[in-house]
Amino acid sequence: EPLAGLLGGETAAAMPGADEAAAVWLLLEYLDDPRFDRVVVDTAPTGHTLRLLKLPEMLDSLTDQLSGLGEQLGEAGPFGDMGAGAGVGGGATVGGTVADSPGGIEGLEQFGTQIQRLRTRLQDPTRTDFRIVLVPEELSVAESERLRDRLNSFGIPVQTVVVNRVLQDPAAVADVDPDWFVAPDHTDCAFCARRWEVQQRALKRAQELFRDHAVRRVPLFAEEVHGERLLRVVAACLADR
Repeated sequence: EPLAGLLGGETAAAMPGADEAAAVWLLLEYLDDPRFDRVVVDTAPTGHTLRLLKLPEMLDSLTDQLSGLGEQLGEAGPFGDMGAGAGVGGGATVGGTVADSPGGIEGLEQFGTQIQRLRTRLQDPTRTDFRIVLVPEELSVAESERLRDRLNSFGIPVQTVVVNRVLQDPAAVADVDPDWFVAPDHTDCAFCARRWEVQQRALKRAQELFRDHAVRRVPLFAEEVHGERLLRVVAACLADR
């Protein structure tokens, strides 16, 4: 909203980081909503998530640049001589400076303050647990290590790592009713056996890299996870033990 007020809807939407800014705005609304005791966010892939966390720096830079632009344009006089629609955001600033636009620099600065508040909350281990989710493949493990290191640099706590789609009997990782799911057959299924060997190497690497974290395994199910039974199985796999 601050970007849209300052630059116009289409211009703001096309800016790098616009999607991440919109996501932050929505997340802040949920965090401030008294109806919720806990907010669970399914984040985007690694690159998008890291850009989201870089928003405070991006907004600081953008605010400085726009403030300087506003001062220069203010000294040069109004935009009126440039013609209708020539202002930033399709005419949002015609007849005035950038700082006069709806929301303006002040709105952007307020949004930056809100993002800093969000980051402070994310950095609090008593209120946040950033759970890295990966699959048991070497590339995914390496990418997750990079994400963990970057999160550490942002001061965001990672307490739990979840390895998803593991070709393993759910009963081996959680106390669940075996009648609720179909377990993989490593004896008669050559594909299952071979794939399990490959996964075990990645699992071993993940256990080494994330030995200071709680590592949870969620099996690969034969069907989509929906309904109470399979959700209970997943919950049991993720539960503290």
